[in-house]
Amino acid sequence: MLKSFCWAEAERYRTMAGLYVHVPFCRKKCSYCSFVSFSGRNALMKDYFQALRKEISLWGESGRVQDLVFDSIYIGGGTPSLAPVEYICQLLEHAFKVLNFRAMPHLEVTMECNPDSVDRARLLELRKSGLNRVSLGAQSMSERDLEFLGRIHGTSQVIDAVHAIREAGIENMSLDLIYSIPGQDEAALADCLARVFDLDPEHLSCYELTVEEGTPLEQAARRGDFRMPSQETRLSLTLLVEKELRAHGYKQYEISNYSRPGFECRHNIGYWTGREYVGIGCSACSFVAKRRIRNLEGLEAYMNAVMHGRLPCDKLEELDRESMFREAFVIFLRMNQGADLHELAERFGIEPNAYYGSLLEQMVSNGLMYSCNGGRRIALTARGRHIANYVLSHFV
Repeated sequence: MLKSFCWAEAERYRTMAGLYVHVPFCRKKCSYCSFVSFSGRNALMKDYFQALRKEISLWGESGRVQDLVFDSIYIGGGTPSLAPVEYICQLLEHAFKVLNFRAMPHLEVTMECNPDSVDRARLLELRKSGLNRVSLGAQSMSERDLEFLGRIHGTSQVIDAVHAIREAGIENMSLDLIYSIPGQDEAALADCLARVFDLDPEHLSCYELTVEEGTPLEQAARRGDFRMPSQETRLSLTLLVEKELRAHGYKQYEISNYSRPGFECRHNIGYWTGREYVGIGCSACSFVAKRRIRNLEGLEAYMNAVMHGRLPCDKLEELDRESMFREAFVIFLRMNQGADLHELAERFGIEPNAYYGSLLEQMVSNGLMYSCNGGRRIALTARGRHIANYVLSHFV
């Protein structure tokens, strides 16, 4: 099951990496959101971006990332598009100076934007600084659904934002969509998708609405203000999403992600293939040199640590190779191409078939997984993807 293995042999996998930057400021926190974000704290934004640049410097000085070459930057939140454009430009310029990056056009630079905070002039400036991909938080093209989700934009602002993105010359645009919203049926979702296809995005991330612990949506659910769709309805809506996106030329490459050929999100693929990444900002996570690091969540605590010359670590976990193998196996299975069993064995010194034994055979016989490429790969079937949390829980 476990063969002789030297960690030095795995160093060749320490090549490409991703940089994530967390910008936690929002005009209004959405009812379903469980991410670390803050409304009414914009007065701290200037100091926060100064701390972000300082944290990048601390990583550069630490020597922990000197062997890594970054080929993606993802600026998420929160609502990064709320920040003054010069803050984002200064951040990118500083990152390019301190860390090792691939040259354009091989570098993917994504920023999340909300429709209410997008304009052509700002995007033009950001594009000059390296931005070449926008992830637009549309969430729906239904006014009713947007109101239920607590969004502060309307569908007309989504359309205006898409026009601004295109006019700024950004040719790689992703839209975030949420479905399985209470009261939504197939006809309503089909109408929403038809309006999305009119916007012609290169990439779509489609998520079933989930009620996260500690959110206003959870509190409303406890009060009985609404009922979530049944499992039968959720499945029918998921099948509709898959059918319509496939018919319009989008290939599903991960459980929730679809793209036109060549427009898969490189940064997220890095997560799903077990590559290393550095997370900058409050609550951001890093995975570097067999260590998982989570930053402090509080704005003031984060900024205080960084400005006193300390990496703002809140939690540090040292992973052994068996833990890394199990995690890699699970996240590989999120992708439609599945897990390359030979690569995993070479990378971690653990043979998946021997390690999981009859469990893999059971999943295959139950129609939840299938073997392909002459037994080299194993992947989730369509049925397995629809109950992915259940299937993957067996391998953690």
